[in-house]
Amino acid sequence: MSSADIVVRFKDVNFAYEDGITVLESINLELEKGEFACIVGPNGGGKTTMIRLMLGLLKPTSGSIEILGGKPRERCQHVGYVPQFSKFDASFPVSVLDVVLMGCMQRSFFMGRYSKTQKEQAQQALADVGLKDMAFRSFADLSGGQKQRALIARALMSEPQLLLLDEPTASVDVHGTEQFYRMFSEMNEKFTIVMVSHDIGFVAASVKSVICVRKTMQIHPVSELTGESLQKMYGLDVHLIRHDHRCTEKGHVCPHS
Repeated sequence: MSSADIVVRFKDVNFAYEDGITVLESINLELEKGEFACIVGPNGGGKTTMIRLMLGLLKPTSGSIEILGGKPRERCQHVGYVPQFSKFDASFPVSVLDVVLMGCMQRSFFMGRYSKTQKEQAQQALADVGLKDMAFRSFADLSGGQKQRALIARALMSEPQLLLLDEPTASVDVHGTEQFYRMFSEMNEKFTIVMVSHDIGFVAASVKSVICVRKTMQIHPVSELTGESLQKMYGLDVHLIRHDHRCTEKGHVCPHS
């Protein structure tokens, strides 16, 4: 694996909040271009903290992090992000298209307006997530799953090389979750995806790596993971339907031989 192919690199990363409690310890991780990785683990185990470190919203207590070959803050314009919770004032008169356009990195100088090209890009992003005909509807009127799709479209506006998703199906029903993972698999053909999720039964059919985090980190071959072993190690009640052939070797993700 050449250095140019590495999208995410954690080297000897430790992180603790101001209260002194260590959240992440001795994290070594390399994810290459085209990866689709799912981070799993118990609540408070460090999953969302890893995402925030990738975004540069947090800095490691020690160790180093590279995103797309540079510091996270320097590469943020190439990273799309969908947070775990996004709250909008239901009374605020904003359309679905307006929400997606919020993902633009910049506007034209005159009056802060969006360009014609940006509006066309937003329409395409909505089409990519299955909301082509809802651009001018009120965002507040959408269902939970539709709102999440709109927020994913917003993340696509930066034309990311890396897409970070924190519990993207938390407000989506089972049928909708299946559709979401099919959509993520299609998106993975264009860019690298790192996702936090508890839906192992769904993601096992799509993801290429499962990263288990509970202060420390392990990458398991999916074939060795069972609901019983995950519950024992991480306090999760999950069921796996299938796994991929991934393993870890000195923190590197590699094909299982």
